[in-house]
Amino acid sequence: MNASVWIGAIAGIVGTATGGALSIWSGRWTHKAQDRSARTAQQRTRAAAAAEAALTELLEIHRDFRVARTSDEQEWQERLHLLHDRIVRVQVLLHSIPDSKLRTRVREDTFYMPLSPPDDIRTGSERRVAIIDLCADAVACLGAFLRDEGLPPRSAGVENTRNLWPEWKHNDDSHFYMWEPDDGESFD
Repeated sequence: MNASVWIGAIAGIVGTATGGALSIWSGRWTHKAQDRSARTAQQRTRAAAAAEAALTELLEIHRDFRVARTSDEQEWQERLHLLHDRIVRVQVLLHSIPDSKLRTRVREDTFYMPLSPPDDIRTGSERRVAIIDLCADAVACLGAFLRDEGLPPRSAGVENTRNLWPEWKHNDDSHFYMWEPDDGESFD
């Protein structure tokens, strides 16, 4: 056999090995890309489901506070307790949403809903309107997320509510805590 046959055979083997290796690499790369795509789609589906569930909770809060305050104090206290429960559910659902700006904005809105500063001079109706404004802002933000839009600007009512606590104004209110009433007991 002459050298050209050997060179042709070696070139064929090298070409086949290279083609096979590239084919395997391409298949693995495609498989990884498909896995990433599937994971992203699943995450988006979970986030959309969480946003829709949070919307339901917020719209229930909105509905509860559009109804006039009842003269039955126990019923009113139950409504306030339900507000806290719904806020907690919204907070839990936010963990499935990957958009950190959205999470922070809705967390801030829900944070301010049950609060009144110590020197609050607003009437009960004005506090109910503030809760409704905060709900509307959170709903608008979640709706924008579901439509793949940017966050809408805050309304004047939401800014007024946030301005009741000027000492708490930070770039990110997510590190604040909502304390339940401790019925007169303290940690002192």
